[in-house]
Amino acid sequence: MSSRIERWISAMAAAAIALAVAAPRIQAAETEIRIGWQPTTTVEAQIAHAMAKTDILARNGLKGKMTMFSFGPAVNEALVSGAVDVGFIGDMPSVALANANAPTTVIGRQSVFRGSIVASTKSGITTMAALKGKKLYGPVGSSIFLAAQDMLAKAGLTPGKDVQIIHMGFADLSDGIKAGKVDAVFVWDPWIELFVTQGLGKVLDSDTSLTMVIAMRNDFLEKHPAAAKSFLKAHKEALLFAASDHPRANGWFREPENARTLDAKVIQTATAYDPQWNAKSIKDIRISFNDAELKRYLGLGKQAHMLKVFPTEPPLAKKTNITMAKEIDASPWTFDPKTVKMVK
Repeated sequence: MSSRIERWISAMAAAAIALAVAAPRIQAAETEIRIGWQPTTTVEAQIAHAMAKTDILARNGLKGKMTMFSFGPAVNEALVSGAVDVGFIGDMPSVALANANAPTTVIGRQSVFRGSIVASTKSGITTMAALKGKKLYGPVGSSIFLAAQDMLAKAGLTPGKDVQIIHMGFADLSDGIKAGKVDAVFVWDPWIELFVTQGLGKVLDSDTSLTMVIAMRNDFLEKHPAAAKSFLKAHKEALLFAASDHPRANGWFREPENARTLDAKVIQTATAYDPQWNAKSIKDIRISFNDAELKRYLGLGKQAHMLKVFPTEPPLAKKTNITMAKEIDASPWTFDPKTVKMVK
């Protein structure tokens, strides 16, 4: 081979290498995932904001479409209708999905939050025992409803006999305690902390094991199993990012109109009931239930049936699959929140 040809081949090879290095990487198309979330649920809302405002979803090959709903039942409706692919909902709304045999599966545990029985400061009630003969208001069938039943039983009070439980939606409940027109309410954070901070209520008893879960439509799971797993991974990263910068995440929390009345200190105190809010690494965040949590969660269906919330026991175990969540929790990776970029 002549030296001229050799030089030509070498030059062409060098040019090819240079082009390969300089050319941008061709990335696989992102999978769109439609996410339904609620603006005033602690930890959950901060996660949703982190997903919407950073490149965390894109890093995991996902294109997120975020839709905000006021409360859990609206997220349920969107899941059933197919308006969203995944929804962040409370444990009892997920039981309602199972009861309706909705085309959804709970694929992970999101966070825990506090639910309490709170007495109006104008009622003069300062103990659980003092609720005897009184009326207790709140959203029947909600996550805190079952917990309130347990709190009453622990205090030796029988619902319907010693204490009359009256269904009341959140808007009326909030107005009622502000006006001092109710004896006591069962409610969740951050409203517990807000009522206490404003001097409107006194906490009589609490349960900090109430749980938010991740419910995904079965058709998305079947069509995009890899994307579903990537979403759980992105979820953990979004929570760690929010936990690494409380002021920023809590500021985001206050952006929606129905969260603007909440002071940053109220949000911080309420959110801190979830230990993950102080996470320092991916290993500090868990997206699967531990044994005790799973036992409690699966028991909600039976309890709700016993309390006649549902005519039959919802098939909750058949509607729950945390296999992917366990795999992700068992395979920690390095994630530096400082490398995350804002997209909005």
